Amino acid sequence: MKYLILSLLVIFSFSCSKKEQIDNVKIISFDDETNIDIKDKITCKFIPLETTDSCLFGDIFAINIVNDKIYTINRKGNYLLVFDISGKFITQIGRRGNGPGEYMSLNNLHIDKEKQTITLADSYQDKLYHYNLNNYKYEKGQTTFYFSDCCWLPDGNIAWAFHGGYNTGKRDPHYIKITDSQLNTIKLLYPTNFTPESPMVPGRLFYTFDQKCYLNIPYIPTIYEVTSEKLIPTYQIELGRQKFASPEWLKENAEKNLYGTISQTNYISGQQIQETDDYICIEYYAKGLNSHIGFYNKKTGESFKYKKSDFIKQTGLTGFFQLKGTYENYFIFTMLPDALKNSYTTIPELKPIIENIKEDDNPILCLIKFK
Repeated sequence: MKYLILSLLVIFSFSCSKKEQIDNVKIISFDDETNIDIKDKITCKFIPLETTDSCLFGDIFAINIVNDKIYTINRKGNYLLVFDISGKFITQIGRRGNGPGEYMSLNNLHIDKEKQTITLADSYQDKLYHYNLNNYKYEKGQTTFYFSDCCWLPDGNIAWAFHGGYNTGKRDPHYIKITDSQLNTIKLLYPTNFTPESPMVPGRLFYTFDQKCYLNIPYIPTIYEVTSEKLIPTYQIELGRQKFASPEWLKENAEKNLYGTISQTNYISGQQIQETDDYICIEYYAKGLNSHIGFYNKKTGESFKYKKSDFIKQTGLTGFFQLKGTYENYFIFTMLPDALKNSYTTIPELKPIIENIKEDDNPILCLIKFK
């Protein structure tokens, strides 16, 4: 699995004026850590993913739930597995290798219910693989170009991100490329202007909500809607006393080793965002690997923010790990079996899972929504 190179992070800080980042942008403000008991405000569902010799994996990198089927790419990107909505294993789509329809390192998937296709993105081999959504048979492949992440737009076009920039005819590189489904270039967005020497950090750059694609760059507080013509600043994240580094500080101090430098400071050192109809959830790191989680009510502006360890204590969600996606109005998190085994919980639905789980089992999906 390739890493997302965080030279991307300064694209928008240096390319957008300060006015652009304020006008028409909704401020998503989180207070500092709260003592409010969140346990009675949320409801949880648990889906243990079946473990067999045919579907053994560690953690999930990407997930999509469509038509009561769970499609997961494992952390290493080795394969795409399909489960039913109860977690029972159904099949593996494609296989790892260099032959037709075989992939090496998957980093994204797209399901088109109208065309009844599932598309897998392999950033190691620079390819897209298309399979039939009904019988999972391989249909065709497309050779792309080097990319770090990609996202399908509502109009059928595709947004691609590349840390080195995509060149125009005049060799004027831009970080974001928009193509049609045949991979013809439509638009190049935001010229490159910052090149750290070793800025690698794992993570995802895009998320989707309400069939729209959003760009979420670690260390940058602005979330952008991606269209075929432009990037639209949509949200500005504020995390109380925990701050994002300024573009000036990054350029002056972190050009040689972006992630290594910022992870040693008190600045935000990476975040993931997901969104439902009612809430925005942020999972982020501050002061190195200290993990936090926050929920923001889009209708009332009320927010809850916790150190993840405090969130686990309050909710009883032992083994609670990482934010992965959304399903209907739920946020999808993973729970790790080795942390659950021999642990104690006050959640009745979780007790039988703990009693029967093995340390090397597949992850448990934890679906959370607010009442």
